[in-house]
Amino acid sequence: MTEEEYAGFERAGEYAHFIREFRDQYIYEMMRLNREATPFETLGHIAGVHYVAMVAARRLYEAGVPIDLALASGAAAGHDLGKFGCKPNERVPYLHYYYTNQWFTAYNMEGIGHIAANHSTWDLELDNISVESLVLIYADFRVKQMRGEDGREITKIYTLKDSFDVILSKLDNVDEAKRNRYRVVYSRLYEFERYMRSKGVDVDLTGNPDPAEQPVDIVVQTGKQVVRSFVFWGIEHNIDVMHRLGTERQFGNILEAARSEKDWKNVRAYLNMFNEYSIHLNHRQKEQTISFLYELLLNREGDIRRQAAALIGKMFADFNAGYRKELPKNMPDPDAKTALTLWEEYLGQLICPDYRLTLQQKNRIQNSLKFVMVSAMERSSEKVREELFEVFMKWFDGHHRLVGDPVFYLLDCIFSLPLDLCSKGSRLERLICFAISHMDDPDEKVQIAAVRVLKVLTQAVPPESACYEIACDAAHRINPRTITLLFLQYRIYTNLRLDTTAQREVLYGHDVVSDIFLENLKSATPWILKSVNIKLLADQVDHGKRDHLLHICAHFSNLIKVSEQVGVRHDAGRALLRLAHLLATDQRNEIAVELLKGLEVGEYEFSKYIPEYLGEFALWLPPEQLDDMIERLHILLANGNERIVSVALDTLGVLLECYSRYTVRFQEPEEVSEERRMKLLGLILSCLANYREQVRQEALLVIGQHIFGSQILAERDKSRMFSLCAKKLLFLLNENKGGELSLYYRAATLSHIDRFISRYQLFGGLVETSTREKIAFFPGTFDPFTLSHKEIAKKIQELGFTVFLAIDEFSWSKKTQPHLVRRQTVNMSIADEFYVHLFPDNTPVNIANPADLRRLREMFPTEELYIVVGSDVIHNASSYKKDPEENSIHSFNHIVFRRPGEAHPTEVYEQITGKVVQLELPQELEDISSTKIRENIDNHRDISSLIDPVVQEYIYHKGMYLREPEFKPILRAKAIAFENASGRDRGILDELGNTVLYGHPDAQSILTRIQVENDRLLLLRNTVEGERPAGFVSYREIGNDELFGVLKDMELANLVRGKSSREILLITGIYAREENAGDSEVIRDAPQQLLVEVLAKELEKNYSFALFVAERGTTTKEVVYVLERQGFIRPHMADENDKRTIYMVDMHEPLMFLHNLDTTIKEPFASNPAVLDAVEKNHKKLQIAMTKLYPGNLVLSLSSGIMYHRLVDRITALNDVPREPLVPRRLGKNMCVPFGKILRGKVVPNTVTKTLHTDKVYEPDLNSFTIEPFPYYSPLKSQIETIKSFDRPVILVDDLVHTANRLQVLVPQFREDGIPIKKVVVGVLSGYGRDLMQCLKVPVESIYSMPNLRQWFVESTLYPFIGGDTVRREEMKVAGLQPSINMILPYATPRLSGCSREALVEFSACCIENSRDLFQVLEAEYRKMYAKNLTLSRLSEAVILPLCPDKGSCMEYDENLAASVYLENDLETLWRMKEFMIKG
Repeated sequence: MTEEEYAGFERAGEYAHFIREFRDQYIYEMMRLNREATPFETLGHIAGVHYVAMVAARRLYEAGVPIDLALASGAAAGHDLGKFGCKPNERVPYLHYYYTNQWFTAYNMEGIGHIAANHSTWDLELDNISVESLVLIYADFRVKQMRGEDGREITKIYTLKDSFDVILSKLDNVDEAKRNRYRVVYSRLYEFERYMRSKGVDVDLTGNPDPAEQPVDIVVQTGKQVVRSFVFWGIEHNIDVMHRLGTERQFGNILEAARSEKDWKNVRAYLNMFNEYSIHLNHRQKEQTISFLYELLLNREGDIRRQAAALIGKMFADFNAGYRKELPKNMPDPDAKTALTLWEEYLGQLICPDYRLTLQQKNRIQNSLKFVMVSAMERSSEKVREELFEVFMKWFDGHHRLVGDPVFYLLDCIFSLPLDLCSKGSRLERLICFAISHMDDPDEKVQIAAVRVLKVLTQAVPPESACYEIACDAAHRINPRTITLLFLQYRIYTNLRLDTTAQREVLYGHDVVSDIFLENLKSATPWILKSVNIKLLADQVDHGKRDHLLHICAHFSNLIKVSEQVGVRHDAGRALLRLAHLLATDQRNEIAVELLKGLEVGEYEFSKYIPEYLGEFALWLPPEQLDDMIERLHILLANGNERIVSVALDTLGVLLECYSRYTVRFQEPEEVSEERRMKLLGLILSCLANYREQVRQEALLVIGQHIFGSQILAERDKSRMFSLCAKKLLFLLNENKGGELSLYYRAATLSHIDRFISRYQLFGGLVETSTREKIAFFPGTFDPFTLSHKEIAKKIQELGFTVFLAIDEFSWSKKTQPHLVRRQTVNMSIADEFYVHLFPDNTPVNIANPADLRRLREMFPTEELYIVVGSDVIHNASSYKKDPEENSIHSFNHIVFRRPGEAHPTEVYEQITGKVVQLELPQELEDISSTKIRENIDNHRDISSLIDPVVQEYIYHKGMYLREPEFKPILRAKAIAFENASGRDRGILDELGNTVLYGHPDAQSILTRIQVENDRLLLLRNTVEGERPAGFVSYREIGNDELFGVLKDMELANLVRGKSSREILLITGIYAREENAGDSEVIRDAPQQLLVEVLAKELEKNYSFALFVAERGTTTKEVVYVLERQGFIRPHMADENDKRTIYMVDMHEPLMFLHNLDTTIKEPFASNPAVLDAVEKNHKKLQIAMTKLYPGNLVLSLSSGIMYHRLVDRITALNDVPREPLVPRRLGKNMCVPFGKILRGKVVPNTVTKTLHTDKVYEPDLNSFTIEPFPYYSPLKSQIETIKSFDRPVILVDDLVHTANRLQVLVPQFREDGIPIKKVVVGVLSGYGRDLMQCLKVPVESIYSMPNLRQWFVESTLYPFIGGDTVRREEMKVAGLQPSINMILPYATPRLSGCSREALVEFSACCIENSRDLFQVLEAEYRKMYAKNLTLSRLSEAVILPLCPDKGSCMEYDENLAASVYLENDLETLWRMKEFMIKG
């Protein structure tokens, strides 16, 4: 590789070092000489391997696979260098790995060396290896040497299959076991080659590889494709995780993330990941991991300590397992010495922790000793086990002076270890002597521990043993002062074959149970005493004393729930299971119910130990009671407390894992038993669809460990379950991927599944998935998906169909939840139903579009396809009223659901040429409706009888459907209309005199002046009051030569002339009817609307300056305030004695400001007088603040209401339809597609209106953004595909085209899909925007045209919690509130240049104050209406699309506080920085 190629990779420095050493040591030349001097062709082999490896590696990298090309190249080029280190008579094929490692280590290239030295085919027996290793092993496997006729080696590249045969023929000592091992490693290479081929890798080395495969949507994959997807996805996850662990930097980041994690469940995720992948870590990484795990031994959670301790033991057992090559003769293994030294060090830290720790911390560490030892002994090879155990035995050689806790925990550890290890050689006597020496310890718990160890060890002491007499003497010395010691003495006597008559008389001749109960309930009783007492109680039952059986089992169940010591819980659990078969049916049910109540408590530190035992115990319940238990667990899965959900899920996992025992205990028909098994599986799968990530993670854990990784479940049972659930499982794994921790959970689960598939296919047969021949396509808005919908799907499924639910986007008049939200609710509802799937999102099917229906048919070419509809659809839908044609809906088979009691209207179905299956809804499901659900949600009632309980939790968690109509509102004509008129139109002047100016003292002079000066007029008419004028403005255009005549002041005229060399707009008066004139509630702030309309009109003509000159008596304070709010200023040189009102404004670069706040608030608040007053007041206040940004410049405040009104006029005209809704409905041929904030959630009269939901999403640093789908909506391509399915030309609509960021993304996609764009209609079009439209070659028209726009604001985006732009974050801080940014201080630097800092601070403060004041009004009104506080969690009840100001990933919001509280804090933050911001 060239330096330019490898420079960007993690191992670039090491690779450059490798190239230097390769060159400086003349390695290539050495290999050339070797070629000439010997018959061996090492150079050709290395070159061939490097070629194959890099062909694969480069294409994988291009396909997005995280592979380090420098590492792959270096390892391939150096993998066989060790052959030149082998000495005469040494076996080169076995020893060159060692010498390769030696060379790389000597030159400090451990990274490349680790891959290069571990390229044996047998390395594939490790479950998880890096992609660089896979590529090298694959290449080395295929490149082989063969002998030519002259005896010299010739390098040849074989196919994978041919290589398998060649290598198998060369293997030494091949028996069936070794052949099977080889088949396993070959199968991994075979699957890896298939994976590479799917990525477009040229595995055939032809130079013309097949293109990368296009992914097929999971739910339409064939059975073989599903199995292959599991394998490929497992490979990808393995590659991803190994990549994250592959470098010191990335590994250090993961370790630090795990170290800083506070949530024990997340800690467990890291532990599971280390457990799965630790074997392939290098020695340094293993040391770092063990250090981290040792720290976890201080964790307050007992099971975390256990898991960490077990992992420490495993890592020591496997410390050198990643490097298992043969060593040269008499060559010591330095790594073994390193491992033993480290082991000795950690044993010391476990037995005698740091003196600075508290007693509790020391005990936590010391208690972990037994778990470390047991794990290490179970997992290590025979040789390693003996080495590790010998180090442990040093603690019993008498050199360590131990007292107190270290002695106790050593004794506890001996008790837990395998007896065969403890009894080897002299160990038994040493351990017995150690135990005897502490039998008289003053500490009671040490005494018990010593006697307990003696009880275990004496099992291995035959009478002829040298230590038999020692043991007997010790047994006689035991003082049985308590029933516990007497029981232990009895067991020791039994082991030693001594007379136990006296002990039996006390133990079984009297009632000792009550005393034990009392002792076990004392908190001061040492846990070891309780542990022995548990065995004593079980022993009482074993000896026929069953009077207290129920009480003993109840006692055990209580200990499982409440014991402080984890070990006692497990001892009690095991004892309970041992006695379960002795209980009567009602007693079993009583115990099971008590354990179930323990799950419902929600105190996870107690309840998390129950599932392991409740799951097994429940399998002793008869069928009816077991089904009741499963149903109660099902209910718990919908609990709002995710801890309760997790333990219920764990219990279901244990139930399913051990379920095969149930069929032996209770005789049931096989189909009943199998149906229950599948219900358990379905309930577990349903948790993969849960909206809470921690629940999904727990489900992944259960599926991995309790099902496909289970040592209890039979392979045939796994195969049967996989066959049924594979497609559903793969879909659910892919649907909600979650964050990095979920990746580790998912990777571990996929590893378990892939191991099952590989093992089963090699030794058990073909893994297949169940398929059906009949398909039911069931479209619907599913807003929400109800139990009625689910029952329909189940009924169809029971008829032998595979049901596909399509989330319909064609009911454009309905106000539905975002597509992905509805998809999530459907997914949660059907996740437990096999053969019921979500239809692919990227294939919209409009049943009125034959092209879509043809595509649907093509997706299922060999299956029998049916369309599922309600009978009302056939009666009313336009698609059925059209004439039949090829691929029209009439040609399809149908499943029709009728309402109860509805007649069979066969005549309606006459045009349907396919089969028709008619089904009837049960009456109780007929009553379920979307309207009823919404009403109940508004009143916060339980709706679990209407929708799935988990979906209910999700809806209330997200605040969905609150105060929301079922249908989008149709935009109606506004109560206003503008009219242009001439000032010499006598009729108009008379009308104005009798209406607007009626009663005005100067009415006659005003009208005379207008007529004389020939002013133009713009009238504002109230269409509700019969076109009655509500106000007017008089104006005209004047040239520079007319300025003095108008202003009567030379200096003032000269000032204006200097600001504009062109014609000037002169406004001579603004007049409106009085507030109490009857229409003030209909037309608010008429002077504002009149002024804006005139200014906007003149801006289109490129006017750059405006004057307002009127007689002072004719201008009201309200008009002056309106002028000031648009940026008009009074000239500083104006004569105070002048009786006229003179204001002026620079129109050259106006600020545009859309007043849209009223469109962001929900009813009933949007029409609430107090809220409307607050909105109006805040708007005026913000206008004034904006005028200070650029004093003297125009701030044009447009009303969204008027803009909507004008847009509707323009769109309906383009579509050739009336602006009032027609009955019956008649639609125009074009469709309206709003793609920004305007018209979102609205319908244009008589026009198909389908919003394209887009969003501007900023990166967290706010330096860049992308145009993406709005949160929870389908990808843009899918939305555009849906629009295409309407088969209509589109009218694209937005509020502004200036930079046209959205259009630049959308227009090419529309053209690519062949969707004709009739026109783009916008509220405001800037000059720059017009140029862009010409470049895009898209016709455009606008309501307002602004040639030279300085800046554009939408009022709602300035108000925190109401609007803003989205910021990319992995999670929401408050459910339902998307992280957002408002471009004001202190959240961000306002994107404004050329204005003062003081003005920016005041502008920002005004925005926050306005938002706060508005929320305070909303909160007060909400409190009046509902007697509750409007908190962040309820914000969606008042605001249509509430957002949450982004303050970084570490800051949290309290969802129980009000938005106004946070705004007050933000305002305080701003004022703190004011001085710095202003003075700089």
